Amino acid sequence: MTFKALIILLCTVLISACSDTEDQLNEDYGKDQARPRQLSVDDLLAQEYRDQVMPILEKRCVVCHGCYDAPCQLKLSSPEGIDRGASKDQVYNGQRLLGAKPSRLFIDAHDTEQWREKGFSSVLNERDQTMLANLQGSIMYKLLLQKENNPQLQGILPEEFNYSLDRQDQCPDINQLDDYQEDFPLGGMPYGLPNLSNDEFKTLEAWIAKGAPMSEPLPLSEETSKLVAHWEQKLNGDSLKEQLVGRYIYEHLFIGHIYFDALPISTDTPPRFFKLVRSSTPPGEPLKIIPSRRPYDDPKVDRVYYRLMLDRATTLAKTNLPYVFNEQREQLWDTLFYNADFTIDTLPGYKDFNPFVVFKDIPTSARYQFMLKEAYFTISGFIKGPVCRGQVAVNVINDKFWVFFVEPDSTSNADVDHFVYEQANNLRLPAESSSNNLSVIEWLSYAKGSRQYVKAKSDYIKRFMNHDTGLNFSNIWSGNENAALTVFRHIDSATVVKGALGKQPKTAWLIDYPILERIHYLLVAGFDVYGNVGHQITTRLYMDFLRIESETNFISFIPNEFRKPVLASWYLGATKELKEYLNDRNLMHARPSGIKYQTEFPKEELLNRLKHYVYTQPMLKAKNEQYRVPEQDLELKRLNNLGNSVVVALPQVSFVIIEDKKNDDRAYTLIRDNAHKNVSSLLNEAANRSVSEDTAEIYKGFLGTYPGIIFKVSAADKGDFVSLFLQANDSQKFQELITRYGVRRSDTQFWEVSDHLHDLYLQQDPIEYGLFDYNRLINR
Repeated sequence: MTFKALIILLCTVLISACSDTEDQLNEDYGKDQARPRQLSVDDLLAQEYRDQVMPILEKRCVVCHGCYDAPCQLKLSSPEGIDRGASKDQVYNGQRLLGAKPSRLFIDAHDTEQWREKGFSSVLNERDQTMLANLQGSIMYKLLLQKENNPQLQGILPEEFNYSLDRQDQCPDINQLDDYQEDFPLGGMPYGLPNLSNDEFKTLEAWIAKGAPMSEPLPLSEETSKLVAHWEQKLNGDSLKEQLVGRYIYEHLFIGHIYFDALPISTDTPPRFFKLVRSSTPPGEPLKIIPSRRPYDDPKVDRVYYRLMLDRATTLAKTNLPYVFNEQREQLWDTLFYNADFTIDTLPGYKDFNPFVVFKDIPTSARYQFMLKEAYFTISGFIKGPVCRGQVAVNVINDKFWVFFVEPDSTSNADVDHFVYEQANNLRLPAESSSNNLSVIEWLSYAKGSRQYVKAKSDYIKRFMNHDTGLNFSNIWSGNENAALTVFRHIDSATVVKGALGKQPKTAWLIDYPILERIHYLLVAGFDVYGNVGHQITTRLYMDFLRIESETNFISFIPNEFRKPVLASWYLGATKELKEYLNDRNLMHARPSGIKYQTEFPKEELLNRLKHYVYTQPMLKAKNEQYRVPEQDLELKRLNNLGNSVVVALPQVSFVIIEDKKNDDRAYTLIRDNAHKNVSSLLNEAANRSVSEDTAEIYKGFLGTYPGIIFKVSAADKGDFVSLFLQANDSQKFQELITRYGVRRSDTQFWEVSDHLHDLYLQQDPIEYGLFDYNRLINR
């Protein structure tokens, strides 16, 4: 044992034998003082952090502490998050009457001292920097040590382990830690997951003892710096046209992870991501971010500049939204915006925000195609946005549906531009208001505006559409691999994939430009995770209009006599008010279908024919094949036919690893689809559930970022695994299945399996790759 290791061991013994309060620590080691911990990348301690410490923090800690819903807001995904520390304030609070002050990392404060002023407390020692002080004054270390002194129990964990998302986090400070450890002796970190290995614990222990030194970000390569400079120049032209286009692009891409495919990308060299931000400083000067609550809020500066800021945080699968900047992207933007024939005489202000007014001078067809060409990214915005715990955003959608889009050629004329601008007031969004409560009168005005827009849209269609040919497949876009999407909902999260996957869904959406723009500004640009209950409720209610409009666009393609019965089957048990809204003839009855049907089941026939129509795109068809169970694992397809009594025991997302000694290991996702009578109930969704109709589907690869169960199966045991699964129709048999093939959160193999999962995911897609979130692992 080295002398340093012996000293650390003695420190550990001392810490285990005594308790400390803030006053005692102040007396022994001086008052706490925020101090910088990031060292130059060439420093040996910085290299040690990158090579030895950071991988442990990422794979063992960030899988729970990485997003807005990280326990106690402790985000361990970057040095800045570690330095910021913890807070007792909850980001997700659906009952607060007033909006909370934002606490966004890298935005709302820029150094540790500012975070202390905002109520965040350190999890590391900020007093005298000695080994004993660094260990004794670190809550992070004491919780790791608590786990070492109280090793993880095996099997199903006792009820004292609370994994519910609405649990009350304890968030003890140094004065409360003794009481916490006495009340929750098994509450050390990682919470409710296996202990770190001895080497991992010792590595973190030694790192904290040294004062937790961390590393500044690795510098950008010369080629990357040139690309950043090029795109910042592109986005910050001086003409009024360039400034308005830059604003439009920023407000749609601010949530994305920008990367350059001109640089090599592989499992060994994943992309370096950037965030598109607003800065008060121009390119070439140090970036000074504008910390507005929403991307369209008044920046309160004379000139806004759109800059690329290196994303310094570990990439999480649940928030990773890749968006590539390359030559093809630049050519598209030149065609749609920069070289297009339109002029801007006056820049709009920021006082009264309405996207249909602010960007009225940019042709509608250009705005639509900008979002449409990357529809996967656009729709994923409200799935992977700031709503890590996104029930407000996603309980308005069914558990599985296909999405198609209106052909953009239909928007390429001045009449459409005029119509959209004329309807701007009816297309207003609740997100234009503050993050605090909205009045009933104001809400009713949005509902009235929606009805008036639907009526105006119906009249417009009557006037301009060809009633002889009617609606047909030429009205539906099939332009690239984004032409069909599948959305899976998992109660309070969701997944979007390219392609029309799996069994036919109950419902489908057909999205046009006004719907797509409103979805973005309602649920992405305009959604405030720190908003009050009024903001969240009105957002949820407004989304009902967008869903119904998208669904009725789709239904308009089937014969008129089938429309009302199909729509009614999607809204069983609807309220009187909802039925009246659905019976509005303007929703769909003005549009004749020009498609000749061969069966008496036009909805199912339309879905089938639509899928084949858009699959003329080879890349889209390839995406669909990517998720199909291959011949070598054909037995797994039987899981698509699980009995309902088995399905209801499943979590929303289950991962299955097939370990194959002869071939590469493979990963699958078993998704539970929850059936609903309708999804328009605001406060009592459970009353509209049709649990007896829940089903499950299995897909190759990873579809979902919050696994509930992980199964590990050898290739030789696939048949036995499937047979046990099909028979697991009561709690005892389901437990037998998990005991034999499941990897419980308490399993001693859990971290080994977790690492393997991430390796497989990285191999599947190094661009989409990110760490999974383990906050929804079940305890069974």
